[in-house]
Amino acid sequence: MRSAIIALVAACGIVTPAVRAADTPVPLARGVRGLITRAPSKITVDGSLREWDDAFCTPVHYNHQNLANRAAQFFYLWDDEAFYIGLRCLDQKQANPAPLDSTYDGDAVEFYLDTRAGDALRGKDWTAGAIRFFFSPFQAGELKPRWVMRGGIATSDTKLNGVQLAATRDAVHYDVEFKVPWLNFPDFAPRLGALLALDAELCSADGAGRTDRTFAYGSPLSVEQPASLGKVELVKRFDPDYFETAGPSAFPFWVDTPWNQAGRAQVVATVAIPPAFLAIVGAVEVRLHDADGKIVKTVPARIEGFGPIELRFSRAQAAWSIDDFAPGTYFATARVLARTGKPLTTVAPRMVQEAIIQGR
Repeated sequence: MRSAIIALVAACGIVTPAVRAADTPVPLARGVRGLITRAPSKITVDGSLREWDDAFCTPVHYNHQNLANRAAQFFYLWDDEAFYIGLRCLDQKQANPAPLDSTYDGDAVEFYLDTRAGDALRGKDWTAGAIRFFFSPFQAGELKPRWVMRGGIATSDTKLNGVQLAATRDAVHYDVEFKVPWLNFPDFAPRLGALLALDAELCSADGAGRTDRTFAYGSPLSVEQPASLGKVELVKRFDPDYFETAGPSAFPFWVDTPWNQAGRAQVVATVAIPPAFLAIVGAVEVRLHDADGKIVKTVPARIEGFGPIELRFSRAQAAWSIDDFAPGTYFATARVLARTGKPLTTVAPRMVQEAIIQGR
């Protein structure tokens, strides 16, 4: 895939000035946390995710104890016509028994989108241009995609025209594609460097009502105010220069002391590896710092795939005894390195409770 090739070449240190001049990336604005990459070809909304190899991805739930029913990948693309949301979710208990206006109460997504300009972007209140909607691949146990605007907020009456939604599934996972035309946001101009804010909330139900949820950028605070959303920028493709800024969203990092452990108690650190960068990442190391920031221990993380190999789910994990350091006296960062050994990004755990279930 082209984005991976560009990043790999850069990581090897062989990008020439001529190549760089011909393909100068859009500089990222202050405060940007993620990207929406331009679709490399026309998107056919059929639920297959065939055209999404180059899409920017925010993995979620890669630290969950029930990976087979939780881990997921959110993807984001744009073109001159529309904004596209992709989702690939591992799930062996697929269903949504909820009525349409409560679509969140089953396997579903609640999506948060802020298209307002200037200082209004990520404001505290939901006003024109900032919306929320639900979508799900399922109606009860049937593959029957549906969507609805979120009720009970100031922009619930917003009409979205031209929306397309499609999904596919098998026994172990489902895929979803959602298209929102830009014509629904007349004050927003899609162009390189344009800014949006968003959050993607995955709801999981295990065949019944919602039992779990997690957020790609924020936390349940996103329900209350758009200020919790992540600022993102429209770009042509992922460029290696973006790793420093967008790396923490692409490679989310969790540090947990799981509630159920087969051996003596350990702290477990998990770094998600998005599918577009599997061919680039060579190593991940977790660095433990004392309270003043000094590195006191470095723990190599083991990279491992999970789920069906063709779905390209992968993570890196490291663990250490809870007795190595007293709680409250240290913190952790993770450093992701290319196959050449060049550092790509350094990530710290997000300081939000991004999921319902803690202590996984």
